[in-house]
Amino acid sequence: MEGWKKALLVAGAAGAGCVLYYLLREEQDTKQPSGDEIDEKANPEAELAKVQKLLAEMIKSQELMLYHMKNLAPVVRTKKLDFDETYKLLKGVQPEDPLQKNGLTIAEFDSYLDKHINDPKVKEGVQQLVTLQNPHVAPQAVVASSEQIIEVHKYMLEEVEKLVKQFKTKSDRESYDPKTVTLTAQSLVGAKVEEKFGLTSEDIEHAVMRHHEVLATDKEFASTTLQMQKRMSELMGVDKSHG
Repeated sequence: MEGWKKALLVAGAAGAGCVLYYLLREEQDTKQPSGDEIDEKANPEAELAKVQKLLAEMIKSQELMLYHMKNLAPVVRTKKLDFDETYKLLKGVQPEDPLQKNGLTIAEFDSYLDKHINDPKVKEGVQQLVTLQNPHVAPQAVVASSEQIIEVHKYMLEEVEKLVKQFKTKSDRESYDPKTVTLTAQSLVGAKVEEKFGLTSEDIEHAVMRHHEVLATDKEFASTTLQMQKRMSELMGVDKSHG
């Protein structure tokens, strides 16, 4: 996995669920590009333009979903909504998936993205997705320590594991949209974290980026993040290995 994807995945554990969904879903999505979905194989310039357009649509979709999730976070927390209530709430505001709209799988888009990653506009688009995970924080804001962030992530893992167990008991779980399930888990875990630690998702994302060098070499944080990725994969139906 490329470095920019790893950065998004770490931030996505506490932050934007749509990007987290794309990264995790890629593990399952092994269909090889056929060249039909981006029907510009014989015209590299047109293919590049399509990739740039898709990135722009993904950024717009992500920004809209982040806006909705930030506004809905207090509702989820104060009303103590359960899984299905939160799922229904998020499903009602979730924008259309740009890749699904264009008939592309994650693996197919990733192949086109890797092919054109050296294009300045593509690089800029990828950077914007990264930036969405690292929101501006006011100078007076208190930044959590690296030790606090590790404790928060351990707690997040515990809560995600509870959600996985709960979700697996649903006889109709196959009818749930994987992306909305990811967003629902993020919202519910975020509400628990804010209640226990007084930290919002934005606070956590900012602290992760601020302490990136320390956290990158911390074995406990790395292990916790990996376990959280696996549990989220289970929740989406990607990883069937964990019982």
